[in-house]
Amino acid sequence: MTATTSPSNWASQSAPHETAVTGTGPDGSRADSPSSSTPDSHCRLADEDVARVEAALASALRDLRIKHGWSVYDLEARTGVSRSTLSRIERQVTSPTVAVLAKVCRAYGCSVSHLLAEAEGDPACTAVPNAQSAPL
Repeated sequence: MTATTSPSNWASQSAPHETAVTGTGPDGSRADSPSSSTPDSHCRLADEDVARVEAALASALRDLRIKHGWSVYDLEARTGVSRSTLSRIERQVTSPTVAVLAKVCRAYGCSVSHLLAEAEGDPACTAVPNAQSAPL
């Protein structure tokens, strides 16, 4: 038979690893502070890489709109995203959310993953596929 622990006893019983995660280490440092963890450099984009991808994404979105012959008014009507938001994204004042990217990509007939791969400079993604665009 296995012993059970009631909820009232849970607080008094903690595993050793819980202390390391939420408590302080032997040197007094917090285990959950950003300075105590070592990020994997290969898993994180450097700030300049992020800026490059954001610039490429903004440029790609503007180029797609121009290629389709649409104004920001047209794109607003097709996506439901405000003209000001679309303009701010194209001018790199703000970064688009995934939801906004999905709406815009749907209007252009391409996938978000394709657009992001192109912005990241993946050579396999050099052209945006032709697809029927959403009607006004």
